[in-house]
Amino acid sequence: MPPAQFRRTVVMAIGVAIGALWIAMATAALWSSVRGFSSGRSDWGLGWGLVGILLLAAGGAAIVGVWWHEYRLSRDH
Repeated sequence: MPPAQFRRTVVMAIGVAIGALWIAMATAALWSSVRGFSSGRSDWGLGWGLVGILLLAAGGAAIVGVWWHEYRLSRDH
């Protein structure tokens, strides 16, 4: 494997791993939100729901962003 392809693979693995961790945290936050709403704690549900949605957006953006950078922008420069 050429050095450039190896670097791209390592960068993609790190970016996807970070995105997957954020999505895992988002899942835990959204699960806590559901449990909060089911227990009658709307403040808890709303708070963790917002955190979960933002973490989910961050995880998705990390995965799409690293792919975009490595496969769309890097070839242009």
